[in-house]
Amino acid sequence: MVLAALYSGWIFYSRRQAAAEAEREAQQKLADEEQRVVSGFGGDELKILSFGAAKGDVSPGERVVLCYGVSNATQVKIEPGVEPIKPALSHCLNVFPKQTTTYILKAEDANGNSKSASLTIRVR
Repeated sequence: MVLAALYSGWIFYSRRQAAAEAEREAQQKLADEEQRVVSGFGGDELKILSFGAAKGDVSPGERVVLCYGVSNATQVKIEPGVEPIKPALSHCLNVFPKQTTTYILKAEDANGNSKSASLTIRVR
């Protein structure tokens, strides 16, 4: 009877250990995946992920969808002035250029580092 109790105890213990190990492995996989995603978005450094437009050539006053994405920025702006914008991984807004315009995206982080990107919309 004592042997049966010891055997049952050992079975439960070994299954519990195996389940705990499987849980640790799953958590490590999740942490590795999260780190990969964070690295893809610039890690801890300021990064302009994207800055582009749906069209490059338009008629005067035609709507253009302008999209940007930044990582680890505390402030962003687009010049010439468009609507106020905030840091985002992905955000789009409408612009209506009347003449050929070069838009400049400026991003700044909490440490005062800055990055910029530009794109030109040609009005024909």
